[in-house]
Amino acid sequence: MSDVFMVSARAAGVEDNYIGKIGLLLSAPGFAGMIPQGKNEYTVIKGNFSQVGYTRHIRPVLMRAVVEKVREFGGTPVITDTSGFFPKGRYSGDQWYTAAEMMGYSELALGCERVIANGYEGNDGEFVSTGGVELGGVEVARAVREAACIVMVSHLTAHPQAGMSGALLNLGVECLNNAGKARIYQGLKPGRDELACRSCGICADYCQWEALQYANGLLSYDESACSGCGFCLLVCPHKARRLSRDDTAAFQRRVAESAAAIVKTLKKKIIFINFLIDIVPQPYRFPWSDGPFVPDLGFLASTDPVAVDSLSMELIARAPGIPGSAAEDAGALAGGVEKFKALTGADPAVMLGHAEMLGLGSRDFEIYLAGR
Repeated sequence: MSDVFMVSARAAGVEDNYIGKIGLLLSAPGFAGMIPQGKNEYTVIKGNFSQVGYTRHIRPVLMRAVVEKVREFGGTPVITDTSGFFPKGRYSGDQWYTAAEMMGYSELALGCERVIANGYEGNDGEFVSTGGVELGGVEVARAVREAACIVMVSHLTAHPQAGMSGALLNLGVECLNNAGKARIYQGLKPGRDELACRSCGICADYCQWEALQYANGLLSYDESACSGCGFCLLVCPHKARRLSRDDTAAFQRRVAESAAAIVKTLKKKIIFINFLIDIVPQPYRFPWSDGPFVPDLGFLASTDPVAVDSLSMELIARAPGIPGSAAEDAGALAGGVEKFKALTGADPAVMLGHAEMLGLGSRDFEIYLAGR
């Protein structure tokens, strides 16, 4: 059984703001002792920097709260994220730094140095072997590979292929270089529902790989050019682009296998923090965000990514959906309804179960409330 610490999103006064809550969470037993001491022993804080246009991102001041706590514990913090896998996003070093500044993630705001985890061209990393049936191995981003300790800060959202984006996604996909990410998405080919498709061409407008083409009212698809990224799954207003159940399960297994390989091979001290605020249908790699579909719930921390994601999923399922949100569109307003599966068609329990089977963590956990 794993321990998961939690603070509620509710605030009763000045000392109970989100900055203070993050400090309380990291003051829970065991975390301070994981932070290495000394200027040359870096604690890498892995965040989600977001694409320009994604307005429900983790606020820079909250990332700084993590930075200050690491420094209080005697550590040397560095904030990092990988560059994007998608050509029209934070693909190059220039694009990464520009996007970081536009989203407010300047070094002045964060209070420490920031680095591109997989290097300026996106290729810095080291191959590690994986267990399981899907991958064989993945390329881990260099900054993650070389960290003395990692604080994994994850923003909980829905995700078109995994169902849920949290600690496992952040670890198993967003800690890889571009070659590693390509392995995760390889061979996943969204299909087309002919009855639902209106041939509007919106998916082609947003296809980052030009696999979808629209001309003279006709939509064409070049499967050989498709990366499997799933962008079209979210942009289609008619839900006509769909991933098969087998492909969804394959993606979830790959995420779990990659995450397990990183933990077991690198043998790093890792603290997982999940932000259950601004919980929206889109993960941070998309350049837009809908409104939240459940209320803000709080912050969780654990050394077990399976446990912290399992509790996150459970709390979000228990919560009532917000009227007028994507939860209402999906018929998932009632508390007790699994929101992620209703919104995406992908059940995160498949990913969590595979991660548990690989020995990455446990879905059996004990909750401890941190707070005054």
